[in-house]
Amino acid sequence: MNKPDQLILSSLLEKHSLGICTPEEMALLEQWYAAFPENGQLWQNNDEKAALKDSLKAGIFEVIAQQKVAPVTRFKNAVSARRVWWQAAAVLAVLAVGYFIYNKYGSKKEPVYVVVSAPAGKGIVKVELPDHSEVWLEPGTAVRYQKDFGHNGREIALMNGMAFFSVRKNAQLPFVVKTLRGVQTKVLGTEFTVKAYTQEEEVQVMVTSGIVQVSDSAGMLGILKADQQLSYQPKAHITKLSEGKLDDWRTGNIALRDASFAELARIMENRFGLQVVYNERSVAAFRFTLRINEQTTAEDLLEMIKDISGLLYEYNNGKVIIH
Repeated sequence: MNKPDQLILSSLLEKHSLGICTPEEMALLEQWYAAFPENGQLWQNNDEKAALKDSLKAGIFEVIAQQKVAPVTRFKNAVSARRVWWQAAAVLAVLAVGYFIYNKYGSKKEPVYVVVSAPAGKGIVKVELPDHSEVWLEPGTAVRYQKDFGHNGREIALMNGMAFFSVRKNAQLPFVVKTLRGVQTKVLGTEFTVKAYTQEEEVQVMVTSGIVQVSDSAGMLGILKADQQLSYQPKAHITKLSEGKLDDWRTGNIALRDASFAELARIMENRFGLQVVYNERSVAAFRFTLRINEQTTAEDLLEMIKDISGLLYEYNNGKVIIH
């Protein structure tokens, strides 16, 4: 029952209790009463039925208690009792309608979420979702999805980091990946990577196989096929499309092209578990094109950075200071 119908019904019940309903209004009430059992099951079990019965009884007796007056004549008592029971019947109907509306619309439970993360410095984490799709999380990444994932929908939030998705095909339930910056990637069944770090403005989607659709609140950003990539800056609304086969980062291989020092610092923090301290202004102008593989150590990466940029560093007890 929608809100306007609920208000009309409440008004009719109140007028009925006062004995001022018109014939047309009485016809509407009778029509509602005849159709009420078909609107849905009021009680899921006997316990709920008993609880409602006790609640209704309490409401009726409260109305009766409020309406008691000192007896004057038998006729006046009869009229008063009849009015009280009409009002009690109205209370019964209103409470029943309220219970029905709450049971149908207001008793929905809050969704329960599952959060999975890959701790920094601890390696890639592989997760199998309830629909048998698989997700690989780069260290420092976290995702969230509803516990009933795969029943009424397949929506997963990339809260921070980079994740590779191998999606089990289901034409009835599209697989949707959302980021905190409002970028949404929708697929039916394919393999792709979404990269969205909270400390970076850019969101990237990289397709390994199949087709994906990328959009934000303003509309479509692009439809990507295998070996295509999309980079998007939400604040500036700048979209860049590129093509070319990329390294599978799950094997530990990362090819960086024109990367900022901030991205290198993030890799050192997430992959190697380091604390990196640097002055943002002093490194803002540097860009890096280099390759990292599974054998690359933190010291190797720091030496590459020094060779390319001339930046010096101090490395001690898991802390790196860039000069």
